[in-house]
Amino acid sequence: MSKPQYLSVVSAAEVLSCTPKAVRQRIARGELPYRRRGRRVLIPVAELEEFLAALPGKSARQAVAAVEESGACR
Repeated sequence: MSKPQYLSVVSAAEVLSCTPKAVRQRIARGELPYRRRGRRVLIPVAELEEFLAALPGKSARQAVAAVEESGACR
């Protein structure tokens, strides 16, 4: 099965280990890229991976831990 190109807000929240509301706040602040398909808000997987790579830490798990410690996902 091929990798999806886009994630929903809920799926992106699961990847980032935070709430959908926190993902929407990051989108509103311009921190996360997104695309609209009708009323749906979709996050491109490739750009989400770039976002994670830009966070401090050597792995996605460490990056997510750094975000949680900073309080950005509240």
